[in-house]
Parts: sequence; structure tokens; C-alpha cells
Amino acid sequence: MESLLAISPSLLALVMAFTTRRVILSLFSAVALGFFILNDYQPLSTSIALFEQGIFQQLQGSNAQIVIVITVISGFIYLLEASSTMRAFSSFMGSRVRSAAKLKLSTLFSGILIFFTDSGNSLILGPVYRPVYDKLRICREKLAYIIDSTSSPVCVLIPIISWGAYTMGLMEQAYTNEGIDKDGFTAFREVWFYQLYPLLTLGGVFFVALFNVYLGRMATAQRALLSGELVYDDSSRSDDALSPTLQRYGARIVGAALGTLFISMLLLFTFFVARNGGLDGPTIRVTLALSYTTATLVTIVALSRLGLFSFTQSSTSFFAGMGKIMPILCILILAWTLSDVLTELETGKAIAALLEAINFPTWMLASMIFLIGAALSLATGSSWGTFALVIPIVVPIAAALDASIPICLGAALSGGLFGDQTSPISDTTVLSSMSSGVNHMAHVETQIPYALITASFAFVGFIFASLTPALEAPYLSFVSMFILMGATYFVLSKMRVGRL
Repeated sequence: MESLLAISPSLLALVMAFTTRRVILSLFSAVALGFFILNDYQPLSTSIALFEQGIFQQLQGSNAQIVIVITVISGFIYLLEASSTMRAFSSFMGSRVRSAAKLKLSTLFSGILIFFTDSGNSLILGPVYRPVYDKLRICREKLAYIIDSTSSPVCVLIPIISWGAYTMGLMEQAYTNEGIDKDGFTAFREVWFYQLYPLLTLGGVFFVALFNVYLGRMATAQRALLSGELVYDDSSRSDDALSPTLQRYGARIVGAALGTLFISMLLLFTFFVARNGGLDGPTIRVTLALSYTTATLVTIVALSRLGLFSFTQSSTSFFAGMGKIMPILCILILAWTLSDVLTELETGKAIAALLEAINFPTWMLASMIFLIGAALSLATGSSWGTFALVIPIVVPIAAALDASIPICLGAALSGGLFGDQTSPISDTTVLSSMSSGVNHMAHVETQIPYALITASFAFVGFIFASLTPALEAPYLSFVSMFILMGATYFVLSKMRVGRL
């Protein structure tokens, strides 16, 4: 009975997420149930504790630093999007390709370069590359697939943007609650090569572009385009032409902003290493906040001097961007609170005891976490929501079963990414199809075969990594799966199933 009570909040969160697809409501309900159990089923005590011991406690110390960093980053990103300088930067990249293979690889690398925004990536690349794809007679479904594959899968790998701050905050809290002294940046570094799905997604796009692989409905769409049967409806296009000044200076402004960002980070990292002898969570968060603030000021001054955006417009856009991140901050704060509740209830130990009772093989744990995360993110369309639901549970379970925590965290992040890329209700999936000018479900259906191939290699990769932890080579599983995936796509390109 006690085990069932310990598991009930996390179970409620998962069930509600699947059925309602409302992550904030699911997390809040799970937190409320947890405090209801901890306060002996007293409604008044539960209500008070929910805020006094729960939510308010999360807005202190390192958590408050993470919230500030995420809001500043969000403001900077939205400023670049609202001023259309990111469109100018992407247009500059797209104007230098002539062949089909180079075009697809250019789209891939442009998506990687626009690493600080997933939704912005989708909105920017579509209008820029769509005319070029039309000119070279490449179906827009392929464009949508590449854009979708370089949005969230790139962002989750970068520690210096809001995605990194968010996941580092979740992991650091989970480690702390388990009594493990590990800052978020160290946890992120350890888990990086175990993020098999996003890494292999990028590898898959590279091989698909290199070997010109067309699978399933993607091949059908390309044949229909070449035969004249497929005609795209451009009635919903809204990509306004860039002004001459923006065309000339937009890419330079982005370059100056990013240059300022990275130089500031380098100088501050060097200063903190010299002063403290190393880097820890607080110094990294201070560095991010100062660097993004400096880059924002440089961008505002440049936009104002060139007459592209007034100081008022820039300031309004920056603060509007800070406001847009509020739902994500709510998810993060509730996830931190749920993590504390699950620690008090010893949920991880209860689940581990159940798994031990059925002799569940430890080497299968990471791959099962990946499948659960994939199913949850597919149902909710939210990677961040999936991270918030799964990460607080993963660390205590892995610790109790003596499994590799970094591998299991990599599986949790990978599972969350699968649904973010493939779910019909994911924001990046919707934006990718919309900006590419294709039917939404056509995009979903044409990219599924590629996503399933990637997921299959990731699943096997987690088993391989779990069976070989003694080798202490985090990159080994990724490199092995990357090579096998490349060989698979090469073979497919020579077979009828992968050709036009």
C-alpha cells in the first residue's frame, strides 16, 4: 500500500499528460496529490504546504538564477526574430547554394547555426529556403523534414541556451534530491554523448542529404512533384521581402551579436577559472546572464544606428520575449516541486523495488525509459513537459538499481525529443510544415520513416551503452550507431525502396 502511495503522484502526472495533453495541469495535480499524502490528507494543510513548502521554495538560490537566465535568453532570441535579422542571416546562407545535395546540406548547417531557438529556426528557414527548393525541384516535404530535424534536436545539445539551462536545472535538482553533489553543467557534460536520438537525428539528415535517400511517402511526394501531379498551395504564404538595409546588414548584426556573446563568455569563463580555479553552476549562470545581456545591448544599438528598429521597438521586443517564456517557467517550477515531493515519498526506491521484484534487467532500463519518454512526448507534443515528468523519476530509479544515471538521463532527453519532432501536435512540427508551405499531415507522414530509423538505432544504442559502461567511453555507443546508420542509408540508397 505504501509503495502504491509513493508512486501515485508520478503515475497521476503521466496518466493525465497522456489523456489531457496539458502538462502544467498534470504537474500541478501530481504535486497537489503528493502534498495531500504528505500532509495526512488534510485539505487546509495541503493548500498551505503546496505554496509555502513547495512552489515558493523553488524560487531561491540556484533555481532563481536559472529562471533569470532563461528569461534573458528568451528576450534576446525574440529580439533577433522580431527584428528579422535572423531571416537576413539565413537568407545569406541560402543564397550560396546551387546543387540539390549542397542545398540540403546547407539547410542542415543553417539549422545548426540557428541553435538558440527551436520555433524561430522553423519560422526562419522555411521562407528562406522554400523558393530555392522549388527552383531545384525538390519537394517541400524534404525541406520540412530537415527543418524539423534541426530545431529541437540541435537546441537540446547546446548548454548555453534556454534548453540547456532548463535541462541542467532539472538534472541538478534531481541529483541534489538523491544526495549526489553534482552541478547542472557537469551533469549536462556527462550526458551529452548519451543523447542518442538528437545526435543520430542530425546524422540521419546528413546521410539522407548525402545519399539522396527517399523513403515511403517522401518518395511519393517527390515523384508527384516531378510529374506535375503535386502543386503547392501558396495562398497562406506571409513571408514579406526583406528591406535593402536589412538584406545588407542583417547577417552582420547577427554575426556581431553572436560574436559578442561568445567573446563575453570566453572572457568571463577565463576570469572565473583564474579566480576560482574552475567552473561551477553559479559561475556558469552568471556568465550566461552577463553575456546575453551584453549581446542584447549590442544588438539594440546596432539596430537603432541602422534605423532598422528603434530603441523602443527593441526594448518592447526584448521584454515581450521574456514574457513568452512564462509557460515554460511554470513547467520548470512545478517540475522542481514534483521532484522534491517524489524525494519525500521515496518514489524512486518504491519503483526500483517493484522492478527488482520482477527481476527487471538493469541493462534494459535506459531503453525502456527512452520508449516511455517517446510515447509520452508523442502524446503530449511537448519535450520540455516530458523532461519535467520523467527526469525527477529517472535519477532515483537508476541510483536504486545501480544503473548508469547519465545513460538513463540521456534516454529521458532522447525520448522527449522523439515526440517533439514527430507528434502532430508539437509546435515545432506545426511550424515546420507551415513555414515550408506543405500540408501538415503530409509533413508528419513523410518524416516518420526517417524518425523511426533514428529511434531504432537510439534504442539499440542505449542497450549497447548499458552493457558496456566499464569501457568508460561515452562516445562509443553514438559512434557505433552513427556508422551503422550511415551504412544503412547507403544500402537503402542503392535499393529500390530508397530511390525515386
